[in-house]
Amino acid sequence: MESFNKHFKDWYLVLYGLLFWGSIFGACLFYVLGTSLLISSIGYLLGFLFGLLAQRKGWGWIT
Repeated sequence: MESFNKHFKDWYLVLYGLLFWGSIFGACLFYVLGTSLLISSIGYLLGFLFGLLAQRKGWGWIT
């Protein structure tokens, strides 16, 4: 269990970016470009990249 907590502590910003920002980016792309699995996947990819950037820069969850 401690291993899971350490892993989660190290990667929570990436998961937050993937789930929260990916949903927002996906919805925006869905609204602008229409329905497609590829469009939804691109939104989640952007959220994942945003989460990686936040982790690398050391941003908090609110900044």
